Amino acid sequence: MKPLRIGTRGSELAITQTRLVIDLLRAAHGELDFAEVILRTHGDVHVARPMTESDWPVGGFVGTIERALLDGEIDIAVHSLKDLPTVPTPDLTVAAIPERALPHDVLVLDRPASLDALSPDWRIGTGSPRRIAQLRQRGLTYASPVRGNVPTRLGMVGKGLNGVVLAAAGLERLGLAPKHAIALPIEAFPCAPGQGALAVQCRSSNSELISRLKVIDHPASRRAVEAERAVLRSLGAGCQTPLGAYARIEGDSVELTAQLFSPDHETVVTERHRGRDSETVGRELAGRLAAALARKEEA
Repeated sequence: MKPLRIGTRGSELAITQTRLVIDLLRAAHGELDFAEVILRTHGDVHVARPMTESDWPVGGFVGTIERALLDGEIDIAVHSLKDLPTVPTPDLTVAAIPERALPHDVLVLDRPASLDALSPDWRIGTGSPRRIAQLRQRGLTYASPVRGNVPTRLGMVGKGLNGVVLAAAGLERLGLAPKHAIALPIEAFPCAPGQGALAVQCRSSNSELISRLKVIDHPASRRAVEAERAVLRSLGAGCQTPLGAYARIEGDSVELTAQLFSPDHETVVTERHRGRDSETVGRELAGRLAAALARKEEA
């Protein structure tokens, strides 16, 4: 059997995540072999451009990989799930979502401090509209939007920045433990929809491969991220929308918390909802968020 070509971005984190998926598949299917294919996406080529720019493309981190999959250049793609557009790409399917890693954010600082003792004049770096809005809500100053891989952003701490906000999952997967770090409570700082989860994608026509990939799917993780992404999709939101959403699975129920900011970050609403069907919970909560934000802005 020829090695399955598995496409990924070239960052250290993306390659690490891809190898985690390969390890899971090898444990489930010892006969399979894999060949890594490194691809450069729009986000990798234009690393100096902030994602807040109005013409930042949908799927800026996954479009190149999806095209390679559709063109038959690779057989499998591994993505950070939060980077996938909420509208599925025709002829492609997310065959597996492995067990989710830590979904919350971490504030990495240049000195020891507690969350309640942060100084408003400290410069905190991030390129995420959601994180910018959450920092502003806390009265903190965010620096000019910063981008780059995890080690690059960590290297900015103490060099013009007092801190950066990063995903806990990325730090954990890379085995990084910054000396001064604060885990941001996810109820107060809801994460990006799908943060901490991976998407294993292939062509919809390849039923045999889909069956093999499904072995590493984690149903509870899938239910949770589907609810979060349903909020995003129902609001017609994208990577430039200051929106956070986090779902927990409690027995048969999905417990979903979401936070939405106005475009100027001046107004924020947080809503919670519970139900059994992920799509329904996410869609209904999106409606509540939109209505609550409109009421608050009119008041």
